[in-house]
Amino acid sequence: MSFDELQLAWQHDQDRKIVTPFDPVALARVQANSRKFARQIFWRDVREVLASFLVAGVFGNIAWQAQLEGATSWPSWIAAILPLLVGFYFLADRWIMRSRAVPQGNRLLLELDRAIRAVEHQVWLLRNVAWWYLAPLALSTILLGVQITVFGPEGTPYWAKIAVWILIISTTAWMDRWIWQLNQNAVSSELEPHLVILREQRNEFGEEV
Repeated sequence: MSFDELQLAWQHDQDRKIVTPFDPVALARVQANSRKFARQIFWRDVREVLASFLVAGVFGNIAWQAQLEGATSWPSWIAAILPLLVGFYFLADRWIMRSRAVPQGNRLLLELDRAIRAVEHQVWLLRNVAWWYLAPLALSTILLGVQITVFGPEGTPYWAKIAVWILIISTTAWMDRWIWQLNQNAVSSELEPHLVILREQRNEFGEEV
């Protein structure tokens, strides 16, 4: 291939690239939306971590009281540990995402990529909420039921134990279903439409100058 042919091929490749000028207004809007989204996720995580630690404290107190009374207490100790693990999962996930995040800059495409990754991660979390959130908490509640009915006070009528299990299972199933549906609705009605908009904006641009 001659020099002229190489030059024509290079020019052809350059013509296929979409070059966009620096748009400070669009950049500021994307950054503002990203900060707003990050604040919402941060305060959600704060609420969930505090709630997990509170539940762990309540269940831990039940385990401690059972141990002081000389009763078998391992079910309630495990029931207290599981909410702690959920809370630490929130903290670990936030730390990992922050450590991997690219600092905000003055490039529009970079900010759009950051925003897309953040929303994609939240979509993944909520789509899989049954495994890392609902299942541990449901198991924790069931173990608390074991503590109450199997290792609880002697002489408890069978009808009372059955009533406790009906209450635990029905309430846990209803709550888990409600929380799961709430999260899936948030994905389909909020996160995924937002992700579509971000990807469309990203596809509108080629290489920034």
